[in-house]
Amino acid sequence: MIAKINHIGIAVKSLDERLRFWKALGLKPGETELLASEKVQVSFLPVGESSIELLEPTDGDSPVGRYIEKRGEGIHHIALQVTELDSLLGALEEAGFQVLHGGAQPGADGSRVGFLHPRSCGGVLVELVEEADRKDAPGTMAPGETVLAYLRDPQEKIWGVLRSLDASGIVLEGIDLGSFDDWISQVERGEESVVGPSVVFLPMSRIERVLLDRTSGDIPSLSERFFRRVGRSVLEVLGDCR
Repeated sequence: MIAKINHIGIAVKSLDERLRFWKALGLKPGETELLASEKVQVSFLPVGESSIELLEPTDGDSPVGRYIEKRGEGIHHIALQVTELDSLLGALEEAGFQVLHGGAQPGADGSRVGFLHPRSCGGVLVELVEEADRKDAPGTMAPGETVLAYLRDPQEKIWGVLRSLDASGIVLEGIDLGSFDDWISQVERGEESVVGPSVVFLPMSRIERVLLDRTSGDIPSLSERFFRRVGRSVLEVLGDCR
């Protein structure tokens, strides 16, 4: 079930400051990703088949923020890449090892992760990573797919139906993620949309990453949430361009 060391996580006070050193070594960081649930922003630097992950807390009262307050900057965790994450976490818990957060959680870049308490691992916080299915990689995206776009300058998350994709950017019939539930409620009630999707062009210069909207474990996709509440698919409501 263990494939390799996926990454080594390092807690830092400032990504910009610490990235200077790793760039001087010749490593090239990927896009910075905000993990709002963990109150941290991360940057991965590939090293062979593994990576260095730098974690900067966005809130002092976050797990990484408290770690830095107590111990200072430094190695925060070791992550192992695994398959069948849920089965492995269940077996470890049954064997008496403490699984944090109640099981698997969404991780960076579409992955699913689970953490083992340091007291169960000789003082080391161990993360188990199940990577996203690469068939969902951006290269397989086509018009008509529902996607989630992460944007910068300013930071936004836009969900919707992909209408076109080329080197200049993407055209998305979408809505800001913060308005998603309000829109569903309007559709449920049959009301004329006050908030709702609009067709927008998103240039590549603003795009940090685009993910296919897919179910992850027990967590339904946004499209599935829409269908469960409305009884129709998003494409039925907006129109299918495939």
